[in-house]
Amino acid sequence: MKKEIFTVLILILTFSINVYCGKDFAEKTDYITDFQEKSPEMAAVLHVNFIKVMPEPEEAEKIVRQQLRIYGNKLILHKKEIVATKKGEKYKNIIGSAWYTKGTHSGDCVKIKFHKNLAAYVWLGKTKKIVTFHNYISFLKKEKITKNLKNKIQENNLINE
Repeated sequence: MKKEIFTVLILILTFSINVYCGKDFAEKTDYITDFQEKSPEMAAVLHVNFIKVMPEPEEAEKIVRQQLRIYGNKLILHKKEIVATKKGEKYKNIIGSAWYTKGTHSGDCVKIKFHKNLAAYVWLGKTKKIVTFHNYISFLKKEKITKNLKNKIQENNLINE
């Protein structure tokens, strides 16, 4: 009886190790990430390029969100989430999307859509959260309105003094 229990435990342990190592192997060979920062004022771009297999939209979405968290944490770690610009300090954002590469040429890429009208997520440096691209656009509009209101208040305060 003890030998059977020991054998079952060894088989479970071996299976667990194989699953863990197999998962790590698949993540490193099925896709690569391409992170680009053009200028400090612009949002950074993260492309998750799937090489061998076209993933399901849910799986691609999960991986893009995971990679956005990783790169966002790297910005925080290196204290690059706040960037000094000519107009003051600005928070760095990362726009992430998934692509399927059919061949070796960069022109053979197909963008993977997660939902009907959603093909990108954004890591916001200000809130440290991941939002949809549509919500990112709304966030930028609100930020612009808030900034304009603050500028008008400051101008009124200077005129009244």
